[in-house]
Amino acid sequence: MAVFHRIALGFALAFSLMPQADFAAAASNSPKNAIPPSSTNSVICDSRGCFGFGERQFYTRPGQPLPITPPYTGGVNRYDSPRIQIPPRETSTPPTPIYPSAGQRRIQHQTWCAEHYRTYNPGTDRYTTINHGTQPCRSPFD
Repeated sequence: MAVFHRIALGFALAFSLMPQADFAAAASNSPKNAIPPSSTNSVICDSRGCFGFGERQFYTRPGQPLPITPPYTGGVNRYDSPRIQIPPRETSTPPTPIYPSAGQRRIQHQTWCAEHYRTYNPGTDRYTTINHGTQPCRSPFD
């Protein structure tokens, strides 16, 4: 029963304070903070797209052209002529690969082996190892 009395007392207190709150809001007569209405024939573009206001309202997704050529941009749709112009790709033939001759490959092989193995013998194309005697040199130019 005590719970019912507390609930009833809460409702009565709330109803008694409601008219006072309305009178206080009316007496203050404070200006409302609202967004001023957009001027006619204006377009607002952001990350969500473009919104057009005026006689003909519209919405376009990001990256899509405007549905009409707006008269308020001087008759030019700024999305049809972007500021960044990408030059056309030049077509060129790839350079022809130059393959070394057999003599050049042999010189490259011998140079590589001499730089990697101190005991390399270009006459036999072998180098001396500690455990296995001699081994043939294997280079990337084989």
